[in-house]
Amino acid sequence: MNDDTTALRDALDRTVEELPPLPDLAPLAVREGRRRRARARFTTAAAAFGVVTAGALGLTLLPGTGPVPAMPAAPPSSPGTSAGPGASYPPVVVEETPGVTPPDNPDGLSAAERERRAVHQQRVAALLDELLPAKVTEIRPVKDEVAVYRITAGGEPFRMTVSVRPTDDRALSDCPDLPERKIVCEAVTFDGGRTAHLLSMPVNEPDTLGSYVSFLYGKSRVTLSVDPADRSAPVTPRQLLDVAEDPRFLDLVRGADARPVETKAPPAVKGG
Repeated sequence: MNDDTTALRDALDRTVEELPPLPDLAPLAVREGRRRRARARFTTAAAAFGVVTAGALGLTLLPGTGPVPAMPAAPPSSPGTSAGPGASYPPVVVEETPGVTPPDNPDGLSAAERERRAVHQQRVAALLDELLPAKVTEIRPVKDEVAVYRITAGGEPFRMTVSVRPTDDRALSDCPDLPERKIVCEAVTFDGGRTAHLLSMPVNEPDTLGSYVSFLYGKSRVTLSVDPADRSAPVTPRQLLDVAEDPRFLDLVRGADARPVETKAPPAVKGG
């Protein structure tokens, strides 16, 4: 790794938290119908995903969990724009080691706190369902990872992060823009003067691009990201910004900033 690459990674450390490789994930069931999306779309998406589920991805079903509470999106800013009150998004479980089911409740949370975080994930999932582009055909919260979601596009699963994490930072780090390396970062202003960084960059392979948006809100760093899999992320940074600037999403951010659902990130490792 040369000095330029090391310096770039240091700059990105405080913008996009390091995430593990995309694990194998599986849906519990076909998502319940959405008012906003046509029935034909669900039929096509379910068929496409069903073809690859067991044979190509080696996926496993979520074991032994009770039903997730059905929650609507955050209160809409105008009538008729939120998900229906019966919407629910059954979570998936991640096997970091194939065949080894992770422990239940690894952080030792109380039942009330687990319920609160599950409700937060349900509300985020409902908004993602409405606000992400139509090519995204499934959204699933990841069990016991409150900031992580599995989205599906073109029959392929991708890891998405929607994080509202306490931070001591009071300014965003530099926005690296190196088009010759396919690293493009744009600083934009939204929400009455708030600055966000929109980043697209190669991950794992030179031609598989991930999409990232980050901004500060209150005492938190907000990150929305979609990592690539065998192909680039199906959602662009601009499309992530469409989620970030929705007033209902900012309401959820405000609540998570006041009463965090995540712990503060450990200090960045220099040169890591």
